[in-house]
Amino acid sequence: MSGHSTLPGGGAPRTGPRRAETIAIGTELLGPDRIDSNGAFLSRALGAHGYEVRFRTVVGDDVHELEDALRLAITRVDLVVATGGLGPTVDDLTREAVAAVLRLPLEEDAALVRELEERFRRHGRPMPPSNLRQAQVPRGAEVLPNKLGTAPGLLLRTDRAILALLPGVPSEMERMTLDALLPRLDKTGPRRVHRIIKIAGTNESDVDHRLAAVHKTAGKVGWTILAGAGQIEIHLTEWTTPRGKATEIERLDAGIAAVLGDDVFGRNEDTLEEVVGRLLVSRRHTVAAAESITGGRIARRFTAVPGASNWFAGGGVVYTDAAKRVLADLDAAILERHGAVSAEAAIGLAEGIRRRLGADWGIATTGFAGPAGHRDTHPPGTVILGVAGPDGSSSRRLLLPGTRTVVQARAAQAALDLLRRELLRAAGK
Repeated sequence: MSGHSTLPGGGAPRTGPRRAETIAIGTELLGPDRIDSNGAFLSRALGAHGYEVRFRTVVGDDVHELEDALRLAITRVDLVVATGGLGPTVDDLTREAVAAVLRLPLEEDAALVRELEERFRRHGRPMPPSNLRQAQVPRGAEVLPNKLGTAPGLLLRTDRAILALLPGVPSEMERMTLDALLPRLDKTGPRRVHRIIKIAGTNESDVDHRLAAVHKTAGKVGWTILAGAGQIEIHLTEWTTPRGKATEIERLDAGIAAVLGDDVFGRNEDTLEEVVGRLLVSRRHTVAAAESITGGRIARRFTAVPGASNWFAGGGVVYTDAAKRVLADLDAAILERHGAVSAEAAIGLAEGIRRRLGADWGIATTGFAGPAGHRDTHPPGTVILGVAGPDGSSSRRLLLPGTRTVVQARAAQAALDLLRRELLRAAGK
């Protein structure tokens, strides 16, 4: 296929990015407990390869409804990527549905049978007869190897569209997409460049207002603002030639950074904890955490970063007054005079945990996550943060909206952002 495609069923040539559709297969995805997480990954991966996802379909484990979804998809897009329904059980019906739609017989692939048997042998288990269903291949399909599981992928080319069948397990689907599917698709058409600019310490309406002038110059670049718990994201999308540079995104990025300054903390896959870690490593510093309201969320985020042992000294969940005194060396007089939810307590906790663990920096959180607060002075959502460093200490008081869980998540995010800003300030001295 090329960057010039013909509309399904005939018609004038269509220029621009080629069109794609994802079909997530599984009755569980139609219920309240599961979502199609594969669709977002495929939109990014295929877009960067020159295929714009124009439709996302979710269909249950009904062979007739799946056939209907496949028939429609191959008439309106250039590439169909179906995920799920390739397992060994009776509700895995993707192979059968594709064979029926394309009027192809299913044939047992001897090489796949051997691979399946060998995989089970390596794990010291006999292969159940049902797994032989995974060796059934529509005639003419190319098998895509699965390096992480037993369900092979399949690739079929019709006179209308390319049809790729991938496992539904996200890790298997992502690996197969990158290693097997994308290399088999040409890259002659325009590709989508997508950049996420991440912002902390402000709100969506403020960002929108401050960037109004920059937004007016966006032109053909797609611009979307998304708000999360303590974080704003600006998504920029530009279609360019296969080897072209996203010059308009670069221009807009520079304009956004000039207006927002330190409110911008990262781009694309950056997280606040990773950014904080890089700042600490650059100074050969370490940090320790004393967490009350956040209940260990900061420590969990720090330790999720590879190499965090180089800059995270450790911490404690100082949920009770006794824990604050014992684990973070908080002076009992501070608790008696100011209470646990106070700027004095937050700073004392940050200084104490820094001392206890011999870290260069200390970070602390305290407050009321709700649903209860403390009289009129500390309503639910009251959060007080403390940061202690080589040059002194500071605190910040916030009133955060949301449920108990949301307040705790926002408090952790705000604490990391406060630490980031203090690290930047110290580095600028």
